[in-house]
Amino acid sequence: MNKMELLAPAGNMECLKAAVYAGADAVYLAGKLFGARSYADNFSDEELKEAAHYCHLRGVKVYVTVNTLISDREIGGAMEYIKMLNDIGVDAVIVQDLGIFSLIKENFPKLPIHASTQMTVHNASGVKALSKMGAEQVVLSRELSLKEIKKIKNETDVKIEVFAHGALCMCYSGQCLLSSILGGRSGNRGKCAQPCRLEYKINENNEKGFYLSLKDLCALNHINEMKEIGVSSLKIEGRMKGAEYVSLVVGIYRKYIDSGEMPTKEDLERLDRIFYRGGQTDGYLTGRKGKEMFCFNKPDNPYEKQENEKYETPNREKKIKLNAKAKLYEGETPNLKIWGEGVEVTASLNDVLAKGETKTVNKELFCEKISKTGGTPFEFENIKVEIKGAPFMAVGQINELRRCALSKFEEEYLSSFRRNGDYSIREIDEKDKEEATFSCRVANINQFYSAKEYDFERFYVPDSLILEYAEAFAPYKDKIVIETESIIKDEQKTRERLKILKDLGFNKLLVNNLAFLDEDDFTKYGGFRLNVFNSFALDFLKEKGFKGVTLSPELNLGAIRDMKKSLSIETMVYGHLPLMITENCIIRNNNECPCNRDINYLIDRKGIKFPVVKDGESCLSVVLNSLPLYMGDKLDDIIKSGAESLLIYFTVEDEKKVSGVCASFFDKEDFKGEYTRLHYNKGVL
Repeated sequence: MNKMELLAPAGNMECLKAAVYAGADAVYLAGKLFGARSYADNFSDEELKEAAHYCHLRGVKVYVTVNTLISDREIGGAMEYIKMLNDIGVDAVIVQDLGIFSLIKENFPKLPIHASTQMTVHNASGVKALSKMGAEQVVLSRELSLKEIKKIKNETDVKIEVFAHGALCMCYSGQCLLSSILGGRSGNRGKCAQPCRLEYKINENNEKGFYLSLKDLCALNHINEMKEIGVSSLKIEGRMKGAEYVSLVVGIYRKYIDSGEMPTKEDLERLDRIFYRGGQTDGYLTGRKGKEMFCFNKPDNPYEKQENEKYETPNREKKIKLNAKAKLYEGETPNLKIWGEGVEVTASLNDVLAKGETKTVNKELFCEKISKTGGTPFEFENIKVEIKGAPFMAVGQINELRRCALSKFEEEYLSSFRRNGDYSIREIDEKDKEEATFSCRVANINQFYSAKEYDFERFYVPDSLILEYAEAFAPYKDKIVIETESIIKDEQKTRERLKILKDLGFNKLLVNNLAFLDEDDFTKYGGFRLNVFNSFALDFLKEKGFKGVTLSPELNLGAIRDMKKSLSIETMVYGHLPLMITENCIIRNNNECPCNRDINYLIDRKGIKFPVVKDGESCLSVVLNSLPLYMGDKLDDIIKSGAESLLIYFTVEDEKKVSGVCASFFDKEDFKGEYTRLHYNKGVL
């Protein structure tokens, strides 16, 4: 079976040491900035260096999260931080932002990059695209089954990381804007306020419930299956949790990874007690989903500590195995050569070994004293001793020789992780600005019939809708941009649809999914789900052949102005912004089928109604913002920021509303109804 890495969380040094003690192969942690769990204690720069040294001396790898979206004003600080991580020799950085990804590869080519789950990678083509970009390991979306993980692994050759234990987000990671919109605290920026753990109602049902709150994941029963698939890294969630949690969970997973046995009932119960969120679930691994994954009646997520039980985690801290060869020659200074892990050092004492008058060096005693590594992270496997003449060596001298050799080895070993390197942030050549035009996204044919009466440069249209009404769209095919479903697990089906549409003359594609990053058969436009947040992400997509891209809706006007536009940018000026996309159907949690109603609603504790629609033809739920964005009276500000395309994004509007919205933009008619400005003025934390 595949040797699978056990990857543990560390929110602080106490948790890190608990993880190492319990047998973690690697830990992941964050500095004070640019990490997706900014409310954990996290590590200062000096603590990061200490953490790297501590782990490396115990054979444990260190991965540092740099997995937030980063604005142009933050690029310099981020690159200085990454230089420090490169210098101290961390084993990898975990990255979400496409621009930061490209800058790391350009400036620090020897620093391994792991693609964060925030990149929403859930199919083989997405993994291949990241591998081509230079990712050494890819963290898959939590929503995949074992069957789907196996398919991805069979079709790719990059290391795959899978979540095994801990909190499950309701939304696909990297696609959640709920916290961002409700309170300005962006999950993509590490500030998620977890509004999914609050109570909601569904449609007219007056019974409140925690309809978005999933139980914690526990994949302990599936360890052997993941070994057989070839999963490289098994990840435990929990950088916000304490050392006791880390110790117990890591210790139990280590036990069953090593033994290959099925877990006992007692160990499963221990995992349930150490952190209780209404029970545990094996998530999506079996391919099943539904109500049994949720804790509808659990308002909180407290620890459940049992006073009458104390689980002692065995010490599985690794030791670095060393070999040694000593030369003890009468009349010469003694020296000790030690080697291991590709490092070799030799230490000697200043004292010349005199001839022993009544007592000489004893090999057995020498080996015994050299082997006493005590609380150090080293352990001798083989010791050879060469003796010439009849030298005498005191016990104190033997101990000093050992200490000197181990100290030199430690210094040399740690230096082997350090990398030398500097960075330069390249200048980006901006394109000439063109006159701003309008584009339009439609969800159904009636919306298109109303919108086509207006002078739109492009129409973003779902692939299934074009296939159903091909004749209606045919006269406009030069303006039509194909929109696939946001989550693409059945790649074959999607590509078959695209081939049919290409044969019909539709040759433009909206890329909301990394699966189509390297697509060459279509003119490509990037969607907002790519989370483009800075100039270097824009420039990266330009190099990939994109014609234009819709920016992240979390950017404010100042951040947009800061961007160097090497590629045509588009910003949303109207629409119910998609806030979540969920593998579980939210409406079915209320024993209803969403297909039986035109519009469904998720209703929060204040009575605010959020429309819930489907992702294309799939049964995935998309939660929309309660109010539409409207910027019709602020277009000059948006155009001055550098936008060349203004996106009107229709979802649940009827044809009358579509006409009214279009008229407000094209004919300067008054906009009717409530609206929001989203983040254009303030931005997000």
